[in-house]
Amino acid sequence: MEELRVRAGNEELKVKGSSETIQREREAFYQHIKEVEEANIKAKAELMQRMKNDMAWYARVRQEKDAENAGKPGIVRTCGELQGTWEEIASAIKSGVEFKVGDYKKGSTVDGQGFTLVVTDVTDEYVRFESRDCVGEEVEWNKNGGTQLGYPGSDIHKYLNKGLFERLPEDLRKVISLAERKTLRNGETVSFNTYLFLPSASEVFDEDDCYGDEGMYEQMEYYKDRRNRMRGSAEGEDTCIWWLASVRSGFSPLACLVSGYGLASNLHASIADRVPVCFIIKKS
Repeated sequence: MEELRVRAGNEELKVKGSSETIQREREAFYQHIKEVEEANIKAKAELMQRMKNDMAWYARVRQEKDAENAGKPGIVRTCGELQGTWEEIASAIKSGVEFKVGDYKKGSTVDGQGFTLVVTDVTDEYVRFESRDCVGEEVEWNKNGGTQLGYPGSDIHKYLNKGLFERLPEDLRKVISLAERKTLRNGETVSFNTYLFLPSASEVFDEDDCYGDEGMYEQMEYYKDRRNRMRGSAEGEDTCIWWLASVRSGFSPLACLVSGYGLASNLHASIADRVPVCFIIKKS
């Protein structure tokens, strides 16, 4: 008698039986996961369409507190889309204008790759933006397969802050703030500064799924919705695997990632996968 145990997010299958039974139940389980995923995608599309229909008659334009907050720049929002330049957006952030998770701004790299940057977190210190889909090409977390130096010593960190940063529009590069981030290096928690970064596994997943990154950060509200963990290989493309900044605890060759279904996983660091753009703009 054989035994099978499979887990995908909150779904789990436990079954004992013959090899035929195991195979049949495995196929049925993965078909169920696929159907749930398709239903989620359909529901999201229907919700977005309803929102567009409801808002079609009313263009939500806000000039932030003209008389009350004299001197503060106004940022125009239409259905959550930020219409100002990046200089105007940064000025508004520093002047105390309210931004909300879900606000977004469209743009493109200097070589023409489109992207949508979404507000994923707002704190007392900064507004955080992340690309809704991945940007750039596939890249190895670390070409030599090692992770002992942690994320700051990886090839993927260099790619983000040199190759990819330089492909962002100049007006955007000028307003990105230096972010202080935490990572594990040889089992020790260390801090480092960076302009572009990858999310940590503990920001994206709960403690059961962050593979040894517990306590580094808390799961962000934005990522509690699995659909927000699903990113396309580029804007408008199919969902893909994308890298995180974390290393799997106890397995030095393995780095953490997010699957195309928005689930936690990991792969050898020498494998090439996609990355998003993540940065902050400080309030002061």
